[in-house]
Amino acid sequence: MFYILILLSVFGVNAKNANMTELFVIPIHPQHFNWTLKGAVDEFSYHPSLLNAPDLPQWIHYVYSKVHHTGYLYGVPPINQHNLELEIVGLNRRTYETRRKVLPVNVHRKSEVAKYEAQLKIDNLNVEDMIDENRQRRLLDVFKLKLWPESKSDLYVTFLASAVQLGARLPLKPNEGEGVVLRVGSQFEFSSALIELQEEVKPLWKLISCPRDFKRTTVDRLFREEGFALDWCAFRLMTVKETDRSLSQQHSSHGESDLMESHLTLGLGQNDRWSRPAKSQIPQRSYVHEFAFTILVPMLVMILLVVLLSLILCFHHEGMDEASSEYFESVFDIFEEMRGASDCNTVYCRPNPPPYSGPNRKQVVAEWLA
Repeated sequence: MFYILILLSVFGVNAKNANMTELFVIPIHPQHFNWTLKGAVDEFSYHPSLLNAPDLPQWIHYVYSKVHHTGYLYGVPPINQHNLELEIVGLNRRTYETRRKVLPVNVHRKSEVAKYEAQLKIDNLNVEDMIDENRQRRLLDVFKLKLWPESKSDLYVTFLASAVQLGARLPLKPNEGEGVVLRVGSQFEFSSALIELQEEVKPLWKLISCPRDFKRTTVDRLFREEGFALDWCAFRLMTVKETDRSLSQQHSSHGESDLMESHLTLGLGQNDRWSRPAKSQIPQRSYVHEFAFTILVPMLVMILLVVLLSLILCFHHEGMDEASSEYFESVFDIFEEMRGASDCNTVYCRPNPPPYSGPNRKQVVAEWLA
């Protein structure tokens, strides 16, 4: 154990702690790799992954903030998650130097797991904005002090994801926030204020597209005073059961997406607009019917038409020959009558005119000289 501590101190590895069902954030700075800023602030990039694996676990995400010039690892450990080690590879884009750091993450079982959760969608912020501890504290204070005072002792963030990753559209203006979906949970039951708020916004759930400028809730000003513009069509209150968490763990072991995992963990309804379905739930489309209707059916119709026209021509061939022979015979009769009418004995027959004979040239000259 002593030698392990010496190695950890030499390589600058500090273990991070995380609690099950609670959001944790790990910032990544150049100082973690013993780099000093000599040029541009964004000259460093980072690639995190699970140790001896090509990618991160499904419940851990990475985002880089150009505002803070820092990378962030964030996620919510599921139930029965064991300790793990992350590998972070840093790249200096100016010198192309790479450095590696192994980061142990110790996952602890939370003593009081949230049984009641409230879902929010904030339109004017991004994930890297909600990672900020001060902004999280201001949001939790709105619930602790005004809407859900019973949860003052144990309220925490149980889920955080970008609204775009969950199916929302990108904003029209690049400088606007993409939107973030989060959930806060506690072991205490919902207050009467939260229940009344859900009844107030429940008619909005029937809308196909929610108006972004809807501000008619009685508590909207409480959030806007703290800088949060909420999409009230996304507000939900939900009760989390232990069986739901176990089910989400099974889906995670079978390779389901992290979004589907959170969808099952938190017991969302089937009409949730941001929950992306799992790959196994996407129906597979068969092209047999399309092939039959687009190619085979027109070919069969064309073959039937060709056969029908051939039969008509075959059965009507003799009748058409009789009519054509009668027509040609009548034409020949007309020519014969015309030939008979061209005899010289008829009144209209005239002899051919005599050849032209003009005056003699010598005679004309003699007359002119005389």
